[in-house]
Amino acid sequence: MIRKTDLPQPIVAMNIGSSCVRALAADWDDRHNTFHILGCETSNRHQSVEKGIPTNSSDVGFVLNETWKKLCNRVGRGDLTNIFVCVGGRSLQSVHVEAHREQRRTEIKQKILNEMLRECSEKIEARTPAAGVLTVVPERWEVDEQEYDEIAPHTIGRDITLYATAFVMRKEYCTKMDDSIKRAGLAIYDREIIPDACVTALSTDEEREQGCAIIDMGAQTTTLTIYKDNRFQLTKVIPLGGYHVTHDIETIGTTHASAEKLKCRFGTLSLKADMVDKSIGNIPAAREGEAPLTITYGNLSSIIACRVNEIVMPLIAEVEKAEGVKMIYLTGGASMLKGLVPFLRKKTTIAIDYGSHAQWLAADTDDEYSQPLYGSLIGTLLLGQVYKEEHPDEEPQPKTFMGKVKKELTDLFGGEDF
Repeated sequence: MIRKTDLPQPIVAMNIGSSCVRALAADWDDRHNTFHILGCETSNRHQSVEKGIPTNSSDVGFVLNETWKKLCNRVGRGDLTNIFVCVGGRSLQSVHVEAHREQRRTEIKQKILNEMLRECSEKIEARTPAAGVLTVVPERWEVDEQEYDEIAPHTIGRDITLYATAFVMRKEYCTKMDDSIKRAGLAIYDREIIPDACVTALSTDEEREQGCAIIDMGAQTTTLTIYKDNRFQLTKVIPLGGYHVTHDIETIGTTHASAEKLKCRFGTLSLKADMVDKSIGNIPAAREGEAPLTITYGNLSSIIACRVNEIVMPLIAEVEKAEGVKMIYLTGGASMLKGLVPFLRKKTTIAIDYGSHAQWLAADTDDEYSQPLYGSLIGTLLLGQVYKEEHPDEEPQPKTFMGKVKKELTDLFGGEDF
């Protein structure tokens, strides 16, 4: 008899978002290179994440643990230990960094490559006490003036240069993330970054070479990632998202819950002419005892459009400045606003559409999991599967989000939002 503990371990992706914590468990199918989704659980009861950053580590830790237990119950497994956490937040930035080594012309050992990755992190940390390096992503290697996407075993060389992208956040935010996970009592295999997860799930090898952009619209933050020539060109996070659209609707005098319902059920950015003056009635007033409210479809659409323009248009302007980018993909829960794609197509000559991660899902997967809401989670599953293949003997251990910051940095980050 096969015990459940003898079965292959599912992979769990967890996303610490501003509106909820979401966890997704899946089995990887080697034959078809797809995931079989086993279950998903969401906890919406916390109010302790602000713009992607935990403000109360105890509360967030409790919700993380609660979500994990609910997922174990749903999947029918109490041993879901292959956990990968996906993080982002308002202070996330990408920084290009290099490391160089010289040696006798001999085989390049993995130890040297690992040291170069650590050097990239230390270079950034040595320049600021405010910066925490989340991860360093190798973009390309140069060995004796010859370029490589990766260094294969037994490669011979003398001069070695690593070109990489480091993802960084404020040290205090990294510490809060660490504390939240520690309080949850979960052992994390690795942590993934939202831009990396989205690029992995939503773009092809050709698009990553030629140039593409991804706009991930969350509840309180929106993240732009521009990827070209197989490297991250730009990561930019603005502290605005779907929550702010809901808040704008709420200002007509209704409750937050009713504003959210108006946005999701009646709101659209592509309104037909005969609908502009039609009314939506019986909207609950925020103040008890006041008469129900009425709003036209046209006014509701205008409120939404005003905030969407504020969120998305500066990001599209950044994409237009990046030469060669021919595609913008939308993802994230807030991107599911009705009419968003045709609305934005009128704003730029760059092609815009929803990013699709459906190619990574088994044929019998519920259509629910193909929605943009799950884009970063599917990317986290993919990165997690790669990590497991590269570290087959590693046991899950608690991991911190940053290394020790050593010296002072004065010029890397500016602005109050960092």
